[in-house]
Amino acid sequence: MGWWWILIGLISYVNALPSCKFYGSSKTIVSCKPGDSDYILVRGLVSDNNRTTKIILRGCRITDVEYESFENLPALKYLDLSQNAIRFLKLGALDDALEVRHLNLSYNLLTQFPLGLFDQKTKLTTLDLTGNVLVSFELGIFDTLPKLKSFYLSTNSFVGEDLNPYLFDQNPNLSILDFSRNDMSASPDNLLHALYNLETLNLDRTFLTAVPKFATAANLKSLKNLILSTNQIKRIDSPTVFINLDNLKVLDLSQNNLEFIHENTFKPLRNLVGIILRSNKLTHLPENLFQNVPKLINIELSHNQLKTVSIDHFKGTSLKNLNLSDNKIIFLPENFCLELQNIDIILAKLYFLPNPWECACMNELINEVKTMNILYDGGDFDGAHQVCVVKDKFVCDRTL
Repeated sequence: MGWWWILIGLISYVNALPSCKFYGSSKTIVSCKPGDSDYILVRGLVSDNNRTTKIILRGCRITDVEYESFENLPALKYLDLSQNAIRFLKLGALDDALEVRHLNLSYNLLTQFPLGLFDQKTKLTTLDLTGNVLVSFELGIFDTLPKLKSFYLSTNSFVGEDLNPYLFDQNPNLSILDFSRNDMSASPDNLLHALYNLETLNLDRTFLTAVPKFATAANLKSLKNLILSTNQIKRIDSPTVFINLDNLKVLDLSQNNLEFIHENTFKPLRNLVGIILRSNKLTHLPENLFQNVPKLINIELSHNQLKTVSIDHFKGTSLKNLNLSDNKIIFLPENFCLELQNIDIILAKLYFLPNPWECACMNELINEVKTMNILYDGGDFDGAHQVCVVKDKFVCDRTL
């Protein structure tokens, strides 16, 4: 009888451990699956292998990492500890495996880091801390990461107002920085003053009521993608707010409360390719808002309150794709696509449904886009959806 209990105990112990297998042509990738209970990572599960280049411990119910858990892994470049239940990493827990370039600690329960935790990770290029409950960072915690390029801090609990403006001073190679889903509304104006190579800055859902100065500073000439979506920005009154962003290619202002944009706001953005203004409260556009932004190809204006747009709005652009769906548009100017072509704009895509179209006006536009082989959103032309309003005379009445 006693042997049975011992055997059952051994089976239970084995089942409690994550199970790991080697993958890849050279068996250099270790991927583990969770056991039946929470687990404290110790030496022996994935350690001590000269060939291992990648370890995946995602969702393995790990609650803690003991010293030497990654001992003797000289070839390890990628370490994934995401989707576990780690609350704290003690100093020295990550000191082994000196060649690691990519460290994923996302979706754990981490609240803070001891100073020196990353001291032996000097070759890190990617650090993902998304989805934790980090509330603060000690000055110097990231100083030993000079090669860091991609840094993901989304969905934590820190407040930008509390971030030390010298926090990233020793990370000059940062190219991607994600602050999304944190409160960055009162961050220091000089928060990113040491970054001269930043290309993507994500400020989605960060409680902004205005375009923040730290995101448009003079040192950010390298910035190519600026994401300001899902905030509470109502107005952009300054014509120079983006004047430093010489190389910006994509500007995302979607899902704000924008009612007004100064007519010259986008003029400094000579390399802008795409502007996303979806889901705002724009009722009209200044005539020269997009004019002479020479590389502008994509304009997203859906889900606003626009009643019409003019040909002149797009002079001096390279417009190819225009989205006007979900507005209050009754008509567009006569021969809209042809007139654009006459100013050297050849549309590839035009989305214009749903809107409260006059049927005669919409019929003119549909004939035009078909003739010019422009892709359009005709999915609602199935007889089941109302797509336009018929007036007494089937003639397009272009009076508001």
